[in-house]
Amino acid sequence: MSQLSRRALLQAGAAVLPLSFAGRSFSQDKFPSKPVTLIVPQPAGGDADVVCRSIQNKMQEVLGQPLVIDNRAGAGGNIGTALGAKAAPDGYTVTFVNQGTMSLNPWLYPNTGYKVDSLAPVTWLTSIDLVIVANPSVPAKNLKEFLELAKKEPGKFTYGTAGNGSANHIAGEMLKSMAKADITHVPYKGGAPAIVALLGGEISTVVAFPLAALPHIKAGKLKALAVTGKNRSKALPDVPTVAESGVTGYEFASWMGLTVPKGTPDAVIQKIHAAASAALKEKDVAEKLSAGMTEPVGAAPKEFAELIQRENERWSKLIKQYGIKID
Repeated sequence: MSQLSRRALLQAGAAVLPLSFAGRSFSQDKFPSKPVTLIVPQPAGGDADVVCRSIQNKMQEVLGQPLVIDNRAGAGGNIGTALGAKAAPDGYTVTFVNQGTMSLNPWLYPNTGYKVDSLAPVTWLTSIDLVIVANPSVPAKNLKEFLELAKKEPGKFTYGTAGNGSANHIAGEMLKSMAKADITHVPYKGGAPAIVALLGGEISTVVAFPLAALPHIKAGKLKALAVTGKNRSKALPDVPTVAESGVTGYEFASWMGLTVPKGTPDAVIQKIHAAASAALKEKDVAEKLSAGMTEPVGAAPKEFAELIQRENERWSKLIKQYGIKID
C-alpha cells in the first residue's frame, strides 16, 4: 500500500470516530424517541401499581413519550425484576423495585434470577409505613388485644401478605418473633389479593401496604390494629404503633424506587429521574400519596444507591437473627 493510501485511510478513520461518538451523544440527547416500558413486578391494584400509576401521567408529559406499565407479578417480585435486569441498557425499560426485591429477596431465595448490582438506581420514590388490619369478625380493638388472643390460642389466627419474602411478610415475621406469638402466615400473589381475602373473611389479618387498605379502613370494612413505623400516622392518628402496643423496639418501614439495567448511559438515567421527581412534586400526586401513608422522596441515583447498600447490610443480619425463611 502506498504512503498516500495509508494517509487517506488514517484521515478517513479519524473522521469516522468523532461522528460515531457524536451519534451516541445525539441518541442520548434525543431520548426517549419511543414509548418507555415500566415493569412493575407486582399485580395490578396493589400499592406498587397505585404508586406507579400515580406518577405515570406526569412522567409521560416530561419524557414526551408514553410510559407503558407492564405488571409482571410472581415469585415475590423476582420474575419481573429479573426481566427488567436483562433488558437492553438503553433506558426504554425501567423496573420498579422495592425493599423486597432489592434488600430482602437476595437473602431469602437461593436464586432470584437477577443480581442487585445488575440494576442501576434511578430514583428513590417513596418511604412507607405499613398497617396491620383485621377483619371485623376478629374480637380485638387493637394489636395488643389481638396478640393476647393469639397467645391464648396458638395457630388459630392468620395473617396475609403479598407473598413469601415480601416486605410485609418480613414485617409479620418480625412481629411474631418479637411478640412471641404463633400466627400462621398465608402468602398471596400480591397485596390486593390479600386484602380481598381479608374482606371475605378467609384470613384474620393482613400486614398491609396502606394505599390498598386505607379505603376499606375508612369505610369500616376493615379495622386498623397498629402501624409499623416509629411514629403514628397522620392518616390514622388514633391507631397506635406496634411498639406502643407492647412490642418494644419494633419498627418497620418500607420503600420503593425505579431502576434501569446496568450500563444505561448516565444522561438517560438523569432524564428518567427528572421525570419521576417532577411527578412526585405534583400537588395532587404528593397529597394522594401522603394521605396513603406513603411519603414522596424523589432522591437522586446516588442517594438511592446508598439506601440500597444500607438496607442490604441491615437485612442480611436481621433475616438471620429472626430466622426468617420462605414458607
